[in-house]
Amino acid sequence: MSDELRYGFGKNWAEFIEKKLSDSIVRESVDHMRRFMKVDNLNGKTFLDIGCGSGIHSLAALRLGAEKVVAFDYDEHSVATSRKVREWAGVPVEKWAIQQGSVLDLDFMHSLPKSDIVYSWGVLHHTGSMWEAVRNATIPTKSDGEFYIALYSSDIYVDPTPEFWIKLKRAYNQADPMTRKLMELKYVYWILIKPELDAGRDPLDLMKTYGKRGMTAWTDAKDWMGGYPMEFASLTETRAFCKDVAGLDMVNVLTGEGCTEYLFAHTNKNTRWQAIEQKRKQTKLTGTFHHAGGFGYAVDLPAHFKSSADDNSDHMRSKVMIFEDGAPLGIAHSMHDVIRNLGKGRFSHWGTGVMFSTSDNSDPNKNGRKYTYCEQY
Repeated sequence: MSDELRYGFGKNWAEFIEKKLSDSIVRESVDHMRRFMKVDNLNGKTFLDIGCGSGIHSLAALRLGAEKVVAFDYDEHSVATSRKVREWAGVPVEKWAIQQGSVLDLDFMHSLPKSDIVYSWGVLHHTGSMWEAVRNATIPTKSDGEFYIALYSSDIYVDPTPEFWIKLKRAYNQADPMTRKLMELKYVYWILIKPELDAGRDPLDLMKTYGKRGMTAWTDAKDWMGGYPMEFASLTETRAFCKDVAGLDMVNVLTGEGCTEYLFAHTNKNTRWQAIEQKRKQTKLTGTFHHAGGFGYAVDLPAHFKSSADDNSDHMRSKVMIFEDGAPLGIAHSMHDVIRNLGKGRFSHWGTGVMFSTSDNSDPNKNGRKYTYCEQY
């Protein structure tokens, strides 16, 4: 597409790095990467960062022990910013290569070295051709490697809808600077501050702990409002697409926020994930599934699960996964009204039990399918 309406992510990243770069920001990214990938380190691994942005995620991989990082971005300002971060961190060029390139350039993608980990956080949905970008991004993944992406979730953005946000983003990118600033302020209040106040939480606590993806709340607000072009994807679509085009299995998923994070691997070739999958004990959900209205059904869990359930202080605490015939439903941490109204595999571990919906919104008491749970997915 034309660059006229393409948001300048690189300039936003450059401003962020100039004002906010610190070891604590990098540590937050390191900790999140470690938890989601279920690793102690990345020792000896090669890491490809597609759409490297600020370079913080590349640096996080190096801090985790990656042997070499190759990073690229379409935006020349992001390339320059990543190089500044490399200089700040004192990492040699031969250990962290940074270049300009496009994930939509098939020849370029084939020219890249095969990597143990291919990573693209919140990037592929901004290319103007998301599924082509996802397909191309799988190309440099080693057969026993891992493919880690984050995409805007159509499962989460239901009110307002994706169509609303796309229209708003076009307006933001066509607006003058003062109008943009007002739009950013409204976004921060309605999307970040008001929900915290409504839940009885202090919004300042959210701001203090916001940086797990290497970005402050205000930088994220500008990134979100400006982020155009953009597309959305559901968990079901993404899981099926990666399986169909690259034979990749979804081995981890994190939902509940704007971007759903996915980790894929060939489980028949990746011994690390074979071992993890074997430890994920599934237990049958027992008893009657009580109709909770709409598409929602409720069932109790063992009493000790209450201490690890989502609550108003942490709406993403639970690590429980619900399975349908052995496949993870995936859409955790969903609001109860959304489960009732939309269903389609959404669920929530809250209090002493789970409210869930089946993948096709059928009655789990009558559809003949098996429902199980894993306490620590």
